[in-house]
Amino acid sequence: MNDTRYVLVQDTWDLYRKAEEDEKRHRARIQEALRKNLVDLVTEESIVVADGRRVVRVPVQTVQEFRFRFGPAPPPGGEGRAGSGGMVRPAAGGPASGHEGGNAPGLDDFRETEITLEQADSLLFEGLCLPDWDPARRDRGGDGGHAWEDLRRSGPRATLARRPTLKAALAHPGGPSGRIAIRPEDLRFRALAASAREEAGAVVLAMMDTSGSMGTFEKYMARSFFFWAVRFLRTRYPRVEIVFLAHDVRAREVDEDAFFHRGASGGTVSSSVYRLAATVLADRYPVERYNAYAFHFTDGGNLTSDNPAALEAGARLAERVNLFGYGEIHDTVRHPSPLFAGFAQLERARTVVLRQKADVFRALSVFFAAAKSPPEEVG
Repeated sequence: MNDTRYVLVQDTWDLYRKAEEDEKRHRARIQEALRKNLVDLVTEESIVVADGRRVVRVPVQTVQEFRFRFGPAPPPGGEGRAGSGGMVRPAAGGPASGHEGGNAPGLDDFRETEITLEQADSLLFEGLCLPDWDPARRDRGGDGGHAWEDLRRSGPRATLARRPTLKAALAHPGGPSGRIAIRPEDLRFRALAASAREEAGAVVLAMMDTSGSMGTFEKYMARSFFFWAVRFLRTRYPRVEIVFLAHDVRAREVDEDAFFHRGASGGTVSSSVYRLAATVLADRYPVERYNAYAFHFTDGGNLTSDNPAALEAGARLAERVNLFGYGEIHDTVRHPSPLFAGFAQLERARTVVLRQKADVFRALSVFFAAAKSPPEEVG
């Protein structure tokens, strides 16, 4: 009789769980790459349009499994012998000395992966908020649902409102027999009506210098900031209204497309945009119903004779809003303007100098931080 042994093999689902683990590890790699490349995400070169959708390309280190790698053995008694305590000799084909190019592959493989801007928002806007938000300032707006609150003289028979119809019929004398006669004009029908609800109200004034002194770099920096600021507001605060103001020697309210594509020309009178911003707030956004925020980006080259008026108008605007943000763009190393120095002393103002593309992300972190940071030292 043969002694045959049978071994029962159990399916433990390891292969299925492995795919889920790899997916989690890949997502973690993407999160890590995004955090390391947050500064690059705010630059225009990192935003591309592919297949009709906006995506961000970030380098992600390839995930590799652990495995042994065998290289050429060192010569007997040579450098790198096991137990000798010496340095291991570089593998053949490694980088050559001096400035000659090597022929060894890199230790790590990086591949570009594409993610949508929506996926990048969670990290880019992490910790950002509209500071000094007052929830007591509420505005009636938005869709609060529908209710049978409206009465009409026509409608489906099923929506006939009996009590209002009877009241309308009683308003005129009855017939000879004393009966109440309901005429066609007495009929009342209920209809659905949209009801408003109280919501926290807020408005953001986006102010940009479009004078001739705003060169290619200055326009790029200002537009980059406002691109991400608008995206942040519409992602986190969908009910916030945004007013776009452009100025040279005079200020005007423009639509969003004109704001981001307007050319630069003319001189610079910053007081004009501060006065216009104050007028917009006074006419359309009562202080008891709206949180207000104002952000102005310029190169600081204001008309000298306008500086006193601009400082006064800007200070009044800062008193009216929850926060006044002033960004000054310098393409060269120079001292900030008198406006920067004056606004830096205001309690409700935050100021920042932008000298390179990475400063766009820093400006977002300064203006949309919960607490005001100490004034930066610039020179």
